Amino acid sequence: MGNNLSQEIYKFTHQRTPLYGLLVMIALMLYSSIPAYKVNPFLITQGFGAIQWCAIIMVAVSADSISMEYRNNTMVTLLFKSNHPFTIYFAKLITLVVYGITLLLAGFICSLILMLLLGNNYSWSDNFHGYSLITALGYNFLGAFIYLLFTISLSLLLVILLKSNSIVIIIGLAVDFLGANFSGLLMNILPKQLWAWNPLTMINIIVQLSNQSVIKITHLSNFELFLGNGCYTLLFIILGLWAFKNYQK
Repeated sequence: MGNNLSQEIYKFTHQRTPLYGLLVMIALMLYSSIPAYKVNPFLITQGFGAIQWCAIIMVAVSADSISMEYRNNTMVTLLFKSNHPFTIYFAKLITLVVYGITLLLAGFICSLILMLLLGNNYSWSDNFHGYSLITALGYNFLGAFIYLLFTISLSLLLVILLKSNSIVIIIGLAVDFLGANFSGLLMNILPKQLWAWNPLTMINIIVQLSNQSVIKITHLSNFELFLGNGCYTLLFIILGLWAFKNYQK
């Protein structure tokens, strides 16, 4: 496992996609906050857009991490050299989680800097739905981390099944941009107690932790959102392992 992990980290750090992902996130944060009159408490607590963009970037990076192996015909070589093929999957998963944490930390630090430069009309102690801005920011980044685990595990599953990063990226964009709205729409038609647990609702964890009024939309408590994200992540990992074993031809 250690050997596979070190190989994955080496390959990952020598790719351009992760660096491009970081630079794109910073650029989009700047775009979201300039001119300064666009800055408001919601934007601040969402890390100047970093939280949403991190999820989207992780879809692309996760999909590329495996589809690259298929494009370069190196997956067979990896499987041949490994006595335990599942360690390849877990090595990629761990590498992506570490990159996701790095991306979130970079976004958090950039948020602090942008607040210092552009948030003159606000203070970190200002109230936001019963929390200080800095507390709400921390809660939302915590929610973003939980949702990143969901995103990474789902993206790996889809790219193993489809072997196409472009299709996975399209699906990921649809889930991130339209999933919550679509889920809310169907919640008005289907039984809320059942539909509330659908995977499209899980993205709301990035806003609900700092805004309890969102519970009226999700019909799930904070704990239930944590539980739902965790269960779906575990399910996607199990299915990903199964797919990785059976779809390598």
